Amino acid sequence: MKTYIWSLPTRIFHMLFATFILLAFVTDEDNLLTYHAIIGYSIFILLVFRVVWGMIGPKHSKFSDFPFGIKRVKEFISTIFTSHKEYVGHNPAASYVMIAMLIVTFLTIVSGVLTFGIQEGKGLLSFLNNSYFKEMKVFKEIHEVLSTLLIVLIVAHLGGIVSDRVLNKKTQTLNSIITGYKVVDNEKGIKTDIYQKIIALLFFIIFITFLIFSFTNQNNTLLVSKYEPIDYKKQNELFVSECASCHTLYPSTYFA
Repeated sequence: MKTYIWSLPTRIFHMLFATFILLAFVTDEDNLLTYHAIIGYSIFILLVFRVVWGMIGPKHSKFSDFPFGIKRVKEFISTIFTSHKEYVGHNPAASYVMIAMLIVTFLTIVSGVLTFGIQEGKGLLSFLNNSYFKEMKVFKEIHEVLSTLLIVLIVAHLGGIVSDRVLNKKTQTLNSIITGYKVVDNEKGIKTDIYQKIIALLFFIIFITFLIFSFTNQNNTLLVSKYEPIDYKKQNELFVSECASCHTLYPSTYFA
């Protein structure tokens, strides 16, 4: 029978997480770096919610409900093409992939903030953009490696969804993340209490407020550069009017 196993906050998180991860990859260009940073911070808010929800949320969203253990993973893999135990929430393989995605996403954000501050001189860690740190490319490389690892995990996650769709179609696992309902036997549906609803609503308000604030005020501490923009026209109006159409202006420190 159809049983309600995924609450609305869980489903909204999944939708926003997938959407913003996609946007993070789409905006990974120099001319879109500010938007890339906003999206990265937004994903961080989603991660914090998921960790909190993993501790206080409904049954199948809690980390304690994840069937961890190498023995369980081996059992799941060995019986995947035959009759196997029905997992109402996450199966053992999906549990490890899920946790790995959360950890790698967090580390990707941290390395992104470091890169944004060290190499671009922007954001919370812009003070690290000095003569010693700014030449370091290691954090950018780490960020790229972690981003690639995240893609691998996403592919593994999608592969699991497809295989479950083919091998265990009757449970409607793919549909459940949209509708909240999954076809399972002998399982009571979950309910969210008033405290869970309040916490989920607060996080949603924080998330939307942050997006509105960041897109309408891009000179905030999380995004602004430590350097003041140079108005070359004020410094040398004659040069700008006569020569700048053909010659590029560079700060004098480039020639020191």
